[in-house]
Amino acid sequence: MIPNIKFYVISIAAIFVALGIGIFVGFLLDAQNLIMDQRHDIITEIEERFDYLSEENKELKEALESANDKNEDYEYFIDSTYKEIIKDKLAGVNVAIIETNNDYVYSSVGQLLEAAGANVVNLTTIMDTFSNEELLTSLYQELQIPLNTSHSVAADTARKLTESIIKGDMNELVLKLDERGFINLVGPVNEHVDYIIVAGGSIEDSQDKINIIDSTIINVAKSNSIPIVGVERVDANYSYMEAYKKLGITTIDNVDTSIGKVSLILAMEGRPGHYGVKKTAEDLIPSLNIQ
Repeated sequence: MIPNIKFYVISIAAIFVALGIGIFVGFLLDAQNLIMDQRHDIITEIEERFDYLSEENKELKEALESANDKNEDYEYFIDSTYKEIIKDKLAGVNVAIIETNNDYVYSSVGQLLEAAGANVVNLTTIMDTFSNEELLTSLYQELQIPLNTSHSVAADTARKLTESIIKGDMNELVLKLDERGFINLVGPVNEHVDYIIVAGGSIEDSQDKINIIDSTIINVAKSNSIPIVGVERVDANYSYMEAYKKLGITTIDNVDTSIGKVSLILAMEGRPGHYGVKKTAEDLIPSLNIQ
């Protein structure tokens, strides 16, 4: 009996299907082995890389600890010697400090100046209410002081206050400003000053206050030929240094640090510039002129 042609076709097809399945299964097995080998190589490489990074991290930590130890030694040295560096640098100089807002405290600057031999005549802090035009206008009317309509009342008051501090003139306006809380005055206004330190830096953007108050103080000092330097803390949230720099005065942006303290005294001694650690600084400290 002659086999049916369908039988041969089906048989041949089955053979080819079986071969195809065999080849496919073999390929999968080979691919699986290849993937396993690659995974093993990758895991080995990752482990080696991890060991390398761990060792590198350990070395970096040791280097950082060593740098911190050296930094602490430097800070100890500076803290221990800066008073000797500044001693008598400003002997007999009358200085007034004006804080243009009450966000930060600069009382340590007064102690620094005294250590340098200066006489801190007074420290004036300008409070937030100083910018209240309505309250200031009311005070002027009460004291029967004519208003200068060409300027804001705050700017005109900053001018009068600065002139009084420079001349040592404790007039009725200054007394009332202190009494009513527009300013906080520590020390008498009874001596002519040789130098003014304007202390800025604020928690929030104060460009308007800088334009009205700080710029007026600086311009009045300059017009009266009184040297003036602008300072702020290194941690001031909003820096005044760029504005002070544009107004053409010496700046110290880290006056709360030992290096900044030395910079302030040396700058006041006659080494103008822009010192500190912020982007507006041009040098860390003034030239020491060591021969």
